[in-house]
Amino acid sequence: METSEWNPLGYKLLYRELFKKHMARQEELLSRGRPVGWFYTFYPSELIYAFDIVPAFPEQYSAYCAARGSAVNLMNFSTSIGYGRFLCDYFNVSIGAVLAPEKATQPVMPDPDFIVGSRGLCFAHCEMAYALSRIKKVPHCYVTFPYWTREIVGRHDSLTKIPEKIDSRYFNYCVSEIEGLISFLEKVTGENINEEKFREAFKLAEETSKLLIKILELMTSRPTPGSQREICDLVVPGFFVLGSPYAYEFAVKAYELINERVKRGIGVTSEEKIRLLTFGIIPWHSLSLYEYCERMGVTFPVNLFINESVHLVEASKPFESSVRRTIHFTNADFDLMYDVVNDVKHVDLDGALLIENPGCRVSSMTVRPLAEIIEVELGIPCLILEISQCDPTITPLERVKMQIEAFIETLES
Repeated sequence: METSEWNPLGYKLLYRELFKKHMARQEELLSRGRPVGWFYTFYPSELIYAFDIVPAFPEQYSAYCAARGSAVNLMNFSTSIGYGRFLCDYFNVSIGAVLAPEKATQPVMPDPDFIVGSRGLCFAHCEMAYALSRIKKVPHCYVTFPYWTREIVGRHDSLTKIPEKIDSRYFNYCVSEIEGLISFLEKVTGENINEEKFREAFKLAEETSKLLIKILELMTSRPTPGSQREICDLVVPGFFVLGSPYAYEFAVKAYELINERVKRGIGVTSEEKIRLLTFGIIPWHSLSLYEYCERMGVTFPVNLFINESVHLVEASKPFESSVRRTIHFTNADFDLMYDVVNDVKHVDLDGALLIENPGCRVSSMTVRPLAEIIEVELGIPCLILEISQCDPTITPLERVKMQIEAFIETLES
């Protein structure tokens, strides 16, 4: 296929600056002997900054290993000692990195003083936290959230995550879980929560979240202004370091870049031909796949996986905001998928590319019903690809490219 000029936003430099500041914070806190916590997603990340905790993220580190090429060796080690190959990719990579750090991408995660699991997305996160806490012989804490239904929350906005309602019984339960996490952190740090730092973290999170939502809204412009190779890393400021000053600084600059591009009508490709919705955990080992598509004139104005990584924070409602971040369609009954799909009806789309992932059962369970809803509600065809998030040997990249090219030819015919 003919290729076009590729014109990314330039977020790579912004991410590099964000990571540099994050690592500088880590090193400074480690030098002061501050406690290290390993965290899974959908906990209130603002608490990291309220307690001056050194955070590490097994999922994000596993994605980093996949992008750097060490994930397969780590997964092979995990299976060699008895873990199943088709457990969560992130779990197998984490086990490999913990037990065979010499095989892992450096620097490895600092040893934890405690581990926090969350039931805000994956039912296995708590089990992963428990397994790693046993290996490391450190305390662990679980934060559990409900499986959301239409009866509990009504309709919800897929970017802000603001629901039509929240049944008070479920809301109060969630607040008690977050309060339990705070009590756990007070115990493991030996300190009461710093109320001033707590308020400041949520103020920064509010401003950051507003900008991240605006960025994703601007991505739906025509021509598509940015590359999914850049947008996919919004999970970092949206999930993991939300509440930090460097996440806010990133969001300010990232918004300015994409807003200016939309004003000038500049797209990521010189000739946009096809616009696709996409969903699924990013194949971190093959990020070049997005550039490959975009050079063919195939852009991705909507990525539902990234959309699920953001939520609107209100500093005046820290507990409600923390509950709100768990209201997403991969932690809900299928009725809430209709909200997500209907929220993008205004976007000009030609088709959808969905990733069915053998390394993640939770996200994969939603793919087939999501495809059915997209085809009915949006009237566009879907291509479902089987791609592992960490293991490039599951589906060779060349085969994936052939499937995409055939799909594009069908759309163009």
